[in-house]
Amino acid sequence: MPLAAAAETAPIPRGTAATLAQGTTAATTLTQGTATATDVRLDSQVVDKSGVLSPSERDEIAGMLQQGVSKSNIKLYIVFVPNIPTEDPKAYAQQLRSQVRTNNTMVLVTGTQDRRVGTDWGASVSKTTAGEIQDAAVKKFAADDFNAGAQAAARKVAKKTDPATLGWMGAAGVAVVGGGAGAFWWSKRRRKERETQQFEAAKSLSPTATDDLARQPTPVLWKLAQDELQSTDESIRKGEQEYATAQEEFGSERTRSLARAVQHSREALNRAHGIHQQLRIDPHRDENEVRQLLVDIISTCGSADEQLNGEAENFSALRRELIDAPKLLGELTQRIVDARARIAPAEHTVEQLKQRLGEQQVKSIADNPAIAKASVDAAEEAVGHGRELAAKPAGQQAGLVDAISAARMALGQADSLLNAVEHAEERLSAARTNLTALIAEVEDEIREAEGLLAGQADIDRKGLSDAATAAKKAVAEARQSGDTDPLGSYSALLEADSALDVELDEARGADNDYRRTIEMVDRTLSDVDQYIRAVESTIHTRGSMIGVDARTAAQSARAQLDAAAQVRAADPKAAMAHAQSASQLAREATQLVERDMEEFSRRNNYYGGGYGGGFG
Repeated sequence: MPLAAAAETAPIPRGTAATLAQGTTAATTLTQGTATATDVRLDSQVVDKSGVLSPSERDEIAGMLQQGVSKSNIKLYIVFVPNIPTEDPKAYAQQLRSQVRTNNTMVLVTGTQDRRVGTDWGASVSKTTAGEIQDAAVKKFAADDFNAGAQAAARKVAKKTDPATLGWMGAAGVAVVGGGAGAFWWSKRRRKERETQQFEAAKSLSPTATDDLARQPTPVLWKLAQDELQSTDESIRKGEQEYATAQEEFGSERTRSLARAVQHSREALNRAHGIHQQLRIDPHRDENEVRQLLVDIISTCGSADEQLNGEAENFSALRRELIDAPKLLGELTQRIVDARARIAPAEHTVEQLKQRLGEQQVKSIADNPAIAKASVDAAEEAVGHGRELAAKPAGQQAGLVDAISAARMALGQADSLLNAVEHAEERLSAARTNLTALIAEVEDEIREAEGLLAGQADIDRKGLSDAATAAKKAVAEARQSGDTDPLGSYSALLEADSALDVELDEARGADNDYRRTIEMVDRTLSDVDQYIRAVESTIHTRGSMIGVDARTAAQSARAQLDAAAQVRAADPKAAMAHAQSASQLAREATQLVERDMEEFSRRNNYYGGGYGGGFG
């Protein structure tokens, strides 16, 4: 309870270097050299009745204490006396502070012979800060270094860094004795190593995986954002060079997609730089907002980067085809010869199947040889056009890659048509055997697709819906025509099943991600709700002791938590942002409640607080 804490006495253990006055107790009687409160006047912030400080040391400490008034609004008085004249050191500190009873004053009085310390502070000095000041001093006092202890306390209020923690500063350096500075640098090095490992791991994340990015530490997000800004800038420069070269080789029409990718990347980079500039201009934004903006930069630049690099790679591959065009045209010519040789046997196979099974059973492949012949003719024409273009000088070969691509496509179609005829009998047998089972499998997948479409996960709804609709149509046709055209029905259903499988796999992944995110949101909401309930309970039980600021923060935390619950299913990412905001407000409310309780305790305990105890 804060009331009890303000009045307690806390003995401070002697350090390993301290060996004096081991039998001294808190009931030390007045001896020669003992100073009473009336003997000591706080006419300076450093009062040395024990003579443990040199004039230069006293001046240095006093200078830092004067800075403390402006830096931390604490006016600290450091008092050294041979022995503290009261049984309770805190009581003596209170007597001394009564000379300057303003809310921002603190007295730290030390008995250099009886090895006891007393403190007392005003209402505007927090209990935590007072404890830190006393601890900083007593650590040095325990080694009989009263100057170092006073300087440590003065540095606390002046908000200065202890030189011992700075390590080596430049070529001249500062020699630090002991393990403290080493531990500081070791800790800093380990932190850098950990952040580097996290950064390298985070670089492998897809820029579209915003939920995974949002889980990264803030320093890692800053590094990723800077890395993406530089990477996108470099990608645009290379993309522009690639576009200029590709235009000469392939023409404006063929390179239109690359031009769009370059323009999109420029726009994305401009937007990302605008966000980065906002963060530079206003560095005091809420951390959650900063994190969201950094994720936006990473996602925007990363996605644009991937698109531009993909287009550039496509044109690099096309350029390799230009270089290899003579070889590729020769290979395509050989494939044309091979395909023509398969057409006549395919025609013969179709006629045999018609005689044995009837035209109705093989109608789905009856026209395959004729269509394959037309495709081979188209491939031969494309190869001929390609040879004409290949004979032209570099820079005048636009259309060569398209000709090669057209020949490939036509030959691929011919091969598929001829394969269907060549394996018709075994496929017909499989169709008769497996059609019923395939219909049942596809119907199960259709029901799964409908369930995913009814959920809240961020999936490609149009793609999945279209695939499910096509599968339903294929199932209906298979039921109607399976007996008369099992081969055609089975092939069409297999094709619809494959398309649906692709969409389902993608949707399942998104649904699993959504469920994991929902679970994480629910855990966060539960934890924050318990935190807020604890704060609300404290406010309720303490009544008028708790002020408006704490109540407002608690109410705002509850409002953010309610907002998170409302959007939990529809937008778990937004729900997590609300929950994190609620957690931050709940912590703020807790701090304000503690502050109000401490202030109440001080007002009811001489308008301040204090400690008393020994250090040896």
